[in-house]
Amino acid sequence: MSTRRNSRHRRCPRCRIHEMYCFCVHIKPMEVQSTVSLIVHVRELKLTSNTAAFIKEMMPATTHFDVRGRMNEPLQIPPILERPGRPFFLYPDENAVELNDEFKAKNPGPYHLIVPDGNWHQARKVHQREPLLTPIQTVKIPAGITGEYQLRRAPQPQYVSTYEAVAHALGVLEGTHVRDELMAFFRIFVKSVLHSRVRFHDELELGE
Repeated sequence: MSTRRNSRHRRCPRCRIHEMYCFCVHIKPMEVQSTVSLIVHVRELKLTSNTAAFIKEMMPATTHFDVRGRMNEPLQIPPILERPGRPFFLYPDENAVELNDEFKAKNPGPYHLIVPDGNWHQARKVHQREPLLTPIQTVKIPAGITGEYQLRRAPQPQYVSTYEAVAHALGVLEGTHVRDELMAFFRIFVKSVLHSRVRFHDELELGE
C-alpha cells in the first residue's frame, strides 16, 4: 500500500486533513444576519484547499451550499433567489460596487450574498451564464485587502479566496467583529493544512 493511500485512512472526516493536524476544535459556529449562498463548482468538493466548506461550518444557520457542474443536474436558481435578504452577487467584475459605509447607507440590510466558488475562470461564468443572476448587482470587497491564502497561487495579490471574500464582505455589512472571528479561524485552517502538507512530503522523501 502506498504512503499516500495509507495517509488517507488517517484523515479527519470533517476537515479532511491528517488527524495529527485536525483543527475542528477551532470551528465555533457564529450567528450573522446576512444570508450566504455559495454556488460551488463540483470539482471543488473533494479538494482540501477549498475554503467554501468552512464558511458553512462557521455560519451553518444562514449559509447555503448549491453545487453547479454536475452531470444532468442543472443548477436551480429560483430557490436561491427565494432566500431572505437583499441579493447581491459577490464578484469583482467591471460593474461591481465596493462594499463600504456609503453602500450600506444606500442599501440597508438584511443582505443576501450570492457567492461563486471555484477557480477564477469558473467563478466568472456563473454571473454571465445564469440569466436570473445577471440582473443582480455585483459587489466587491474594499480596496487594499491582500489575500492571506497560501494553499493556492493567486493571479494577483489582491485576489482572495472565497472564504476571505465572504469574511471581508461581512466585515462591512455586519461589523468588524464578524470579520475578525472568521479570519482568526481561517489563519488556523491555512496553517494546519500547510503543516500537514509538509509532513506528507517528508513521508514521501523518507519512503515510509
